[in-house]
Amino acid sequence: MTKPTTRSTRTHPVARFITALALVAAAGSPAAEGFGLLELFNYYEYSDDLASSGQPTREQYPAVAAAGVEAVINLVPTTDPDTYADEGDVARGLDLDYVHIPINWEAPSRADFEAFRAVMAWFKGKRILVHCYANARASAFVYLWRITDAGHARAEARATMTDIWDWNEGYELENVEQWRVFIESIENALPTQGSREKAS
Repeated sequence: MTKPTTRSTRTHPVARFITALALVAAAGSPAAEGFGLLELFNYYEYSDDLASSGQPTREQYPAVAAAGVEAVINLVPTTDPDTYADEGDVARGLDLDYVHIPINWEAPSRADFEAFRAVMAWFKGKRILVHCYANARASAFVYLWRITDAGHARAEARATMTDIWDWNEGYELENVEQWRVFIESIENALPTQGSREKAS
């Protein structure tokens, strides 16, 4: 997947940026009064406990931790651009839980999603950031988790995912067959929606 040439932080109109405390210069110093925006590529916040985004830079990680994120799930293979092999060390060095589930862009699988579900269950109760390269893989897996495990209304959850994919011009969901087919295969395996939905 090729990231859009213009690297700007865009948010859905109802999305809220994570607000991060300004970092202090010396360890143990009182927290600064000012606040700063944590701007991750294609960032979207679903709730106080769950957000997804594109690849955080090494320099952004301290702000991720300062914002209260407790766990990071990385879905991007280290062969993709802008990744770094020691990302786990960077995250854990900031006392963040970190799990890497590299998802093949060309062939997402049910096994990948089951691994993601297991990690989400393991991190239950923590504030989680799920990221990939441009928040396509991440938003898709979060969407599927929302309708399989969190009981969120499918129509609303799918609209959010679709909006996020639309931010990546040329990679709208209808243009990426392997992901459309994968997502539909998970959707079609679910029981009748009316018996599952609750307000998200």
